[in-house]
Order: sequence, then structure tokens, then C-alpha cells
Amino acid sequence: MQKRDNYYLLRGLPAIIVLVVLFIVPLTAVFIRAFSDGGRTFAAVFTDIYTYRLLLFTVEEAALSALLSVVIALPFAAFFSHYTFPLRKTVLTLSELSFTMPSILVVLGFVIWYGNNGLLNNALMALFRLDAAPLSILYSFKAIILAHVYLNFPIAFALLTSAWSADENREELASYTLGKGRLHTFLRITAPKLRGTIASAFALIFLYCFSSFSIVLVLGGKPSYYTLEAEIYKRTYTTLNVASSSSLSIFVLIITTLLLIITGSRNTRERYRRSRKTLTKAKGKSLALAVLLIILILLFLLPPLLSILYRAFFTRDGEFTMKAWNDMLTSRQGDISSAIDGIINSFVIALLTAVLTTQLATYLSLAIAKRNSRGLEVMSSLPMAVGSVTLGLGFSIVASYMHLEGIGAYILVLLAHIIITLPFATRTITPGARRLPPSISAASRVLGATSARTARRVEIPLLSPYRRKAFAFAFALSLGEVNATLTLSGGRIKTLPVLLYNMIGSYNYQGAAALGTVLLLEALIIFAVEERGGENVIS
Repeated sequence: MQKRDNYYLLRGLPAIIVLVVLFIVPLTAVFIRAFSDGGRTFAAVFTDIYTYRLLLFTVEEAALSALLSVVIALPFAAFFSHYTFPLRKTVLTLSELSFTMPSILVVLGFVIWYGNNGLLNNALMALFRLDAAPLSILYSFKAIILAHVYLNFPIAFALLTSAWSADENREELASYTLGKGRLHTFLRITAPKLRGTIASAFALIFLYCFSSFSIVLVLGGKPSYYTLEAEIYKRTYTTLNVASSSSLSIFVLIITTLLLIITGSRNTRERYRRSRKTLTKAKGKSLALAVLLIILILLFLLPPLLSILYRAFFTRDGEFTMKAWNDMLTSRQGDISSAIDGIINSFVIALLTAVLTTQLATYLSLAIAKRNSRGLEVMSSLPMAVGSVTLGLGFSIVASYMHLEGIGAYILVLLAHIIITLPFATRTITPGARRLPPSISAASRVLGATSARTARRVEIPLLSPYRRKAFAFAFALSLGEVNATLTLSGGRIKTLPVLLYNMIGSYNYQGAAALGTVLLLEALIIFAVEERGGENVIS
């Protein structure tokens, strides 16, 4: 047994080295810059009342976003985990797709759909013959919360539905038999069983929103709505005070580490069940309710994305045009002249990131599962304690020390993407590694196979569904990554999200929609390839 454990630990060593090096080096650079003036700036940041106002707002928006996402997801998950009906799997798949949707696309979709001159307001004004926009959503606190719920409701919905579907409802049936109502049964029996999943979903969404950047910067629109990550970017590239932004990054690191400790202090991991309860076929009123819930989900998720496709081919007045596409191909328009380079850069970086991350995460996940190592699991999540803006800042400081240009700068961007996506890929594959039947691995070794051959010929093939999903997530996350790329390169390395961010800032929504359509299609294609692989084969 020890020999086997050593093999998996050795194979997971490259991922551990990558985690440690790519996590420690940029953070060390940030620490050095923060104390470059003897610690005066560092002390000033920690004693500045504005720092704590930023913290209070960041916690407020993250907590409210997470709470709303979970609360709204609960009734949908309750129904989807008890009934089967047409389009059920399609809606669940759409939810998984929304999880991988680049945040910059959500920003663009919100601007086009919910803007004062957006498609929704124009439709309402035409329908009710109004002279002014009836809805004022953008550039406000409610825009930030709405966008965060849009991104994270699918996460809560998918997690809760999965856990609820895997739970045999014998206790609930017994409660109903004893005459107890649905509310009493949920509060006394179901909720305690789902407490771990609910807490995990809330903590995960809270951490996502805590490090929010592009949504806050664009949809908030005002310094009064800045989160800590947005303020770090502003101090780095607007006020050019890197010592101050580095000090604030350390402050964020301390806070997020404390949050990880608090949220991880209780073991909220659910037991992996192999049995799933039999779903009831929806009929009559339940089928009508299924139709209503599907409509509500689609009305919430689809309009911002469909508005991007519409705006790519139509002007604000509704006239069909191919101008943005022609400009993209002929490179005649200044802010879209790098579109082809951006498309190529994004695809190549995302592909390399996904391939390397999936390979590293596979053996790291096997090491975590075989050794049942809580330490390795915590280590794999360390980059989540640091926002991508902070990581980008650290890498940019390293680049300034090394005077990297050209291919060297691209390599740094690739490394930043790997360290950002590796925790998510590891979290995706680790449940599958824990579900590997020990009897299969033991039988392989009884037949004379080494641990290496067992892993290569038996265990890794069984992990294929998880590896495909990890590949898709890593590709989509890298494809849509804007925070670290923008911070690291200052906009010099053109990727699709960076170009989109710049074009939204210059109000070129037609060109941004064309680029956004390309980005959306790339994400859809890679997700479709992952979904084609089928369901989990481990039983």
C-alpha cells in the first residue's frame, strides 16, 4: 500500500511544484514591492479607513450575491431533483454551460440587453409607447448583484440538484406518512441533509464574487462600487502606485485566507453515493409547473446571450449590417485591428492551458484520493485565496524584473492561466478519483500490473468523463480570463476578453458583439465536445 501511495505522490509532484512555484513566486514579488519603501505604504493601507470601506462593500456584495443565488436555486433544485420531464437534462446542461461562461460576455450581454438604450428598454418603450427608458439597471449596485446572480445561480442550481437527486428520500416519505407537511419535512429532514451542499455552494459563490473584477468595474461604473480587486487594478494602472496596490493585495490575501479557513473549518464534503432515487414522471399540474420553471430559467439565462448574437448583425435601430465583421476581417477599424490576433492568441493559450492543467490535475487528484490527503487538497485550493488580479500583478512585477518581452510575456500569461484553472480542474477530477472502485485497481495488481500500468490502463480511462469536464472548464475559464491577462500585460497581449473589455470601454458595442459571438461560439464548441463524451461511467 505504501509503495502505491508513493507512486501516486511522485506522479502528483509536478502539479505540487507548479502550485508552489507559481503561487509563491508572484506573491513574493508582491510582498517585495509592498515593502519597497520600508513598509510605510503597507502600514498606510492597513490603517486607511477607505481600505475597510472597500472590504465592507466587497463582503456585502459577495454575501448578498451568494445568498440570493442559493435561495433562488433551492425551489428549482427541489423540483428538478424529484421529477423527470422533457428538456430536464437540456436545462441542467445549460446551467453547466453558464458556469463556464466568460464574465466579460455577461458584462457585454447585460449592457446590450439591460442598458438604458438596450434591447429590453427599447422593446418596452415601443410596446407601451414610452418616451423614456422604464428600467434603469446598469451602473448601479443592483446591476452588480444581478450579474453575479446570473453567473452563479446555475452553480447553486447544479450543485443542489445533483446532491438532492442522489439522496434517497426514505425519511421524507416516512414523514409524509406520519402526516407531516412539506415545509415541516423540508426544515426538519431535508435541509439538515443538504446543509453541507448548501454551505459549500454559498462559500464557493461568495469567494467568486469576493474577487469580482470586470463586472464591478464595468457594470458598477463608479468608484463607490469598487471591490478590493477593482481597486487593486485602479491603483496599478490608473494612479500608477504599484506599492499601494501590492500592499492592498496582501491585505486581500489575508482576508481571503481567513475566509477559506472559516468556510473550510467544517467538513462540508458530501459522501459520494452510487445509488440515485427514482425520479417521478411529471404529469398534470407537475408537468405544467415544469414548463413554467423551464420558461423562467430560459427567460433569465438566454436574453443577454442572444442579445450579443443579435447586436453582432443588427444596428441599434434594427438594421442588418455586416460592418463589424468586415472591419474584423479587413482590420480597418483601430480598436478591432487586432481581432484576428486576439482570436488566435485566446485559442492557443486556452488550448495549452487546458491540456497542461488537465494532465497535472489528473495525477494530483489521484494522489489526493489514494492518500486521502486533506493537506494536498488544501494546497490545490491555495490559488483560490488570491484573486486573479493579484496574481496578474505579481506576474507583471516578475516580468519587470526579468525584462520579459515577446514570447516570454506570453509564457507568463500561460503560467498565470494554469495556476488560475488548476484548482478548478483538480476539484472536478478529485470526486471521480475518490469514486474509483478499489476492487478494480486491486485486481489489476493481482494480475501483475504495476501501479503505473494500473493508473495508465485502468484508472485514468475510468476518469475520462471527469477529465473531459475538467478540460472543458479549464479551456472555458482560460478563454474568458481577463483579470490576470489585463493586469499582467497592461492590455499589450491581445486576447478576445481583453479586446472586448477595451471595446466596451470605448462604447463600440457592435464590434464587441461580433467578437463576443466568436468567443461564445468557441465556448459552445468545447462544451459540446465535452458533453458528447457522455455520462460518468464509474459505478
